[in-house]
Amino acid sequence: MKTAERIVIVALLLAFVGIGYGIYFAVTKERSEFREQVAAGEFEIPDRDPLEAAKNEDKNDPVNWRRFYPNTISITLAEVPLEASVADTMSSRIKGLSDTPYLPDTVVKLFAFGVPGEHSIWMKDMNYALDIIWVAEEGEIVHIEENVSPDTFPQSFSSPTPAWFVVEANAGFVKANSVELGDVLVVPLP
Repeated sequence: MKTAERIVIVALLLAFVGIGYGIYFAVTKERSEFREQVAAGEFEIPDRDPLEAAKNEDKNDPVNWRRFYPNTISITLAEVPLEASVADTMSSRIKGLSDTPYLPDTVVKLFAFGVPGEHSIWMKDMNYALDIIWVAEEGEIVHIEENVSPDTFPQSFSSPTPAWFVVEANAGFVKANSVELGDVLVVPLP
């Protein structure tokens, strides 16, 4: 090796060592400042469970619930105006409301299958109970399951009458709004 190459290699080595020491001292200083903050009582451990934090929010405030249900459409179910988060792909239907912290009172999950069938629904990874409503292609409610608990998983629920849509609402929605078989779902055309 030539002398110039050796000088460049030594300079690079010294630069890397210098950068390493700089990082080490910066991290050490940051840790000592952190320790001082903890000792002075100026540091608070953040809420580590975002699901629990979300449950404490005002679930009917659109600013909050739009984080979980950003794209909704306006529908009417049994003459009750609602916002529906639509599941119209295989992956969105499989996920459904799993892992969501809550469902606002005026929001439902609308599963659009596009073909008539029994369309089984389960409560996998659910955090709250639901009322499940099956609707025929014409919009008529053909089957209802009320207050289905997350504890029912892996059991699945389906309609004995072929349905085109399934609507999931908060438990108690059916009773509170006197929803019955034969009531109508109105979905706007795309």
